[in-house]
Amino acid sequence: MTIKELIFEWLYENHKHDVKERTLTRYESLSQTNIFPYIGDREVSDMSPREIQRFVNLLKSTDSIRTGRPLSSSSINIVITILKMVFNYATEFEIITNNPMQRIKKVSKKECRVASAFTREEQMKIERYIEKQDTDEYFGIILVLYTGLRIGELMALTWKDVNVKKGSISINKTVYRAKDKQGHWTYKIDTPKTANSQREIPMPKFLIEKTKEMKSRVKSKYVVAYDSGEPIQDKTFVHRYSRMLKHLKIRKLNFHCLRHTFATRALESKMDIKTLSEILGHASASTTLNIYAHSLANHKKQQMRKLKRLI
Repeated sequence: MTIKELIFEWLYENHKHDVKERTLTRYESLSQTNIFPYIGDREVSDMSPREIQRFVNLLKSTDSIRTGRPLSSSSINIVITILKMVFNYATEFEIITNNPMQRIKKVSKKECRVASAFTREEQMKIERYIEKQDTDEYFGIILVLYTGLRIGELMALTWKDVNVKKGSISINKTVYRAKDKQGHWTYKIDTPKTANSQREIPMPKFLIEKTKEMKSRVKSKYVVAYDSGEPIQDKTFVHRYSRMLKHLKIRKLNFHCLRHTFATRALESKMDIKTLSEILGHASASTTLNIYAHSLANHKKQQMRKLKRLI
């Protein structure tokens, strides 16, 4: 039995009932791009710990097909997790006797992930540009800048989730891409992956007024939509965002950096980490600290420079 055959058996006959559909899609996608091309045709019984480790080392110097950048430690660790579960399955069902994954360790993450964010000047240029547009189709960008929503949460957001009386937004679903029964890619809506991702976000005062005004006249049930009422797909929305940055001659940061920008401005405004973590939907405050340690370091420097000598 080859590794490819083993993964498909484990994934679709054993594991698919235990995970969300988008997790299954993620496992399949990573297997197709980062496992099968390298060791997919190898016999399961021939794989040794040393060969598995060589494969992991190879991934460290491999570029992502999707981004063209080196694979992240997160992606590599998911591949390792897949192989650990697959070989555990093979051992339990006596396909092999020795598990080559027992001594394989996950790739250590950098102590500090530097989250790229727009400067205040760049953010002001973006906001002024959107204000001048005679359309509501860019509103989702403003929403992310002041709530920190993820792209999937933004695209799934409906006006029913926006409570203008309470001045809050309820995050209870996300959009993701998955294959249908015919093998075609399609958009699906599901609950967020973790319990922490389901949350209620209070809105700043100006955003309450804006959403109240929009909600009274829009034609679509979705917040991100064309003026005609048709929902905008995420790829189209992100492409429009990229064109806007190019037009404004602002450095090209990916859409997720709008979320980082919100978090950076929140820290600059002295929002405490626990509150920020809950608004972002992180699993814990330590996750927020790890991601935004760089922003906090800059903030500390600025605060320290304000200290005056007493004598």
